[in-house]
Amino acid sequence: MENNDIKAPVIVITDKTGGLPFSKGILASSISVTGLDIVLCHRISYDVEQYLIENRIMGIPMEELRSLVFRFIKDTVNIEYAEKYLLWQSVGKLKKPIIILIGGATGVGKSTIATILATRLNITRVASSDSIREVMRATVSDKVIRAIRGSSYNAYQHLTLPPVGVDPVILGFREQVMAVIVGVEAIVKRSIIEKNDIIIEGAHVVPGYMNLSEYNSSAIIQEIVFAVADKDIHKEHFTKRTTETQGSRPMQKYIEHLDKIHMIQKYIEELAVENKVPIIENYNLDNAVNEVLEILFQRVKKEFSKIRS
Repeated sequence: MENNDIKAPVIVITDKTGGLPFSKGILASSISVTGLDIVLCHRISYDVEQYLIENRIMGIPMEELRSLVFRFIKDTVNIEYAEKYLLWQSVGKLKKPIIILIGGATGVGKSTIATILATRLNITRVASSDSIREVMRATVSDKVIRAIRGSSYNAYQHLTLPPVGVDPVILGFREQVMAVIVGVEAIVKRSIIEKNDIIIEGAHVVPGYMNLSEYNSSAIIQEIVFAVADKDIHKEHFTKRTTETQGSRPMQKYIEHLDKIHMIQKYIEELAVENKVPIIENYNLDNAVNEVLEILFQRVKKEFSKIRS
């Protein structure tokens, strides 16, 4: 009986400890960290695989594969993106975990962007400040920390003392941030000890509430704030969130508090400017992600320049 099934050849990527099967999907993902369109990344990955098959290369060391991919990116796009690819592939040599802190008011797209970045950067750990707050609620008595009750935009309803000289919305938010940031910093410290890359996102990840300079020698920590200035576009974000969560986070409750949310957003942006943290307007998801990748690329490039100097 004739067997028409043709098995694709298995290409093995080798290193000192063993070998792993070549994967077009994984290669495309590693190329996408340069900011290239994902369709183009898959095309380059396919071309690399075809080159290996046509030249009957069934085993290739990782460094040789990266050099080959560099050549294909350079010939297909340009030298700039090829160099970005090599730089990202070498980031492990820095022996520092990458910690990305994403802040911004409710509904600006922080969690969506964090998920996309995690995929692009092959980061397996993503934490939200809302989750941290929920854990704190479950383990710490409300009588001890009243500030973690409610959401960021209505925390003022649980103020311990009446506000003096400041808007109650901002005061309530500040009290909640000061409580939750303890948990955020604990995760940052743990990630540094274990040398784990991580993305932490949330409304409570506010510039200036942690002294991150003390970790400069042991981690690459990049803060970024997202914003949506246009209220109509912001409303659209909440509509999308309601759909994605199957109604568990109804948009109406957020829209009713939109003025308070924008007040908090303005406060976060002021602190971002004061602490020289980049602010990215999230009007287009692809553009926003690419802006983050470019910021991270420049940061990693700066780290390598420190080693060479």
